[in-house]
Amino acid sequence: MASIENRSKVQVSVKNRDDLTKTFEYCAEKAIKAYVERLKAQGYKPRLESLNNYYCVRARQVGYPTLTLYETSEKAALDLKHKIETERSSGIVVDYNLARRTTFADLLIRYLREEAPRNKSFEIEGYKINAILGDAGLPREDMAAILAAHPNPHASLKHKKMRKPTGKRMGAPSEASKFVRKSFADVVPDDFIDYIDERCQEVEASTVDREIDIFTAVCNLAIDRWRIPCGKSPMDGVRRPSYFNERDRRLKGDEEARLLNAAHQEDQAKSIALRLEELMQDEREEANEARTTYKRKKIVKAAREQYQDEAQRSYTHVALLETLIQFLLMTGARRSEALNLTWSQLDLETQTALLPETKNGRARKLSIRRDLVKLLGALPRTSDHVFPIGIDGLRKAWTRISALAGLTEDNELRVHDLRHEAISRVAEAGSNTPGGFTLVDLQAFSGHRDTRMLLRYAHLCAQSLAKRLDAAFEDSTQVTEHHGVRRLKKGASVALGDLCQSTPLPPPPSQPAANQLFTFKLPSVRLTWGAGNQS
Repeated sequence: MASIENRSKVQVSVKNRDDLTKTFEYCAEKAIKAYVERLKAQGYKPRLESLNNYYCVRARQVGYPTLTLYETSEKAALDLKHKIETERSSGIVVDYNLARRTTFADLLIRYLREEAPRNKSFEIEGYKINAILGDAGLPREDMAAILAAHPNPHASLKHKKMRKPTGKRMGAPSEASKFVRKSFADVVPDDFIDYIDERCQEVEASTVDREIDIFTAVCNLAIDRWRIPCGKSPMDGVRRPSYFNERDRRLKGDEEARLLNAAHQEDQAKSIALRLEELMQDEREEANEARTTYKRKKIVKAAREQYQDEAQRSYTHVALLETLIQFLLMTGARRSEALNLTWSQLDLETQTALLPETKNGRARKLSIRRDLVKLLGALPRTSDHVFPIGIDGLRKAWTRISALAGLTEDNELRVHDLRHEAISRVAEAGSNTPGGFTLVDLQAFSGHRDTRMLLRYAHLCAQSLAKRLDAAFEDSTQVTEHHGVRRLKKGASVALGDLCQSTPLPPPPSQPAANQLFTFKLPSVRLTWGAGNQS
């Protein structure tokens, strides 16, 4: 059923004469014989040796595809022969050549065409894959055509307009990307490790980690769904780059006032520009009919000079960016959630905003404070979106606002930092609110799917928990005493869940007074602190 053929190279050598050693292909019998005869004629005693490093396993059977596979040792060849015979005797047909006929670049392209459009991050994944293909000397894929041809793209992509490719590589090219031209069967963990080492010299480790996410997804799909035979995933054993990019940037001093003032000036400039365009409407039409670019620019320039003063006197101020910043600070919404919010999803009467799609894929509602309701009510409804500004437009405006407010370089403030500021403020506000806030309350506010993501805010809940503990122990109806130890009764206002969801208990005093004992007794846990006794 299956046969093994030794196709290892033949080595001809002479003792103590390494310079005479030559290696021949297994089928080069004439060349081997001629070289041996020549050495003998010179008085040497040549020795022939098979390197035993290349074996061909061939499986031929009626009703099954012919397989021709190669291994680098006799043992591996025997194991493969036995495996094929066992599978075929059980009626299992596996095309082991498929992994050798398919390059890793083929898998990347298939992933981009079939799987990536199902993800909200299709555009970003497409840029990364096209960059890798380009660095490997392969043609880039047309993302607009891929999206148009996909039968079931992500809901957010159905009406998305893809950017036109510029053909330019934004970042530094990667030499290590050329491994994608290898067959899937030949890709090994070292290929990914070399890629990681090289890319970490050019970009942040977090960027490389997201690129490795794509490689991992491709390998898993190839093995599990596309059924491309592979003994072991080439990603096994690959160590991702380690990094810590968690930011703890808070607004301090007069930074918020400076930020809002800069946003006000940006809105003012935008409002004046809009009013100027309204006044220049006739001149714009005249310029569009001009025959030359020179004349068109001349008409526009004259109109700007003519109407500039009037535009500054008669413009209507629209606080778009200022309201957006206040919205992010008061709701803790993400940038994409705010920019995608429509008027139909906003209910100013009930002070709520519905977000049908969030980062974690689950819908949630935002709570709108009264101060924010007034700001939102003052915005004009000239678009379906509450904040009709694109990501690129916001990025450019934020750069100008940050520079004007002096929030750059070492004092840099990012848009996402406003979300962190909003959640931190809510956590701190719980300390001054009856009952306080737990991490579960913060989860409802922030929209995090996993409360572990909120542990960075746990220390901000400590003060509110201390006040609740004081209130519980001061209430005689919730405290009992047993053998001189004060304990909370079952059903007390502070439950185990509050402790777990808020913050760990503070450490015991370093030098407690004699016989001083602090005990918290909850339904299933008893915690006691005291002199010479900690449990």
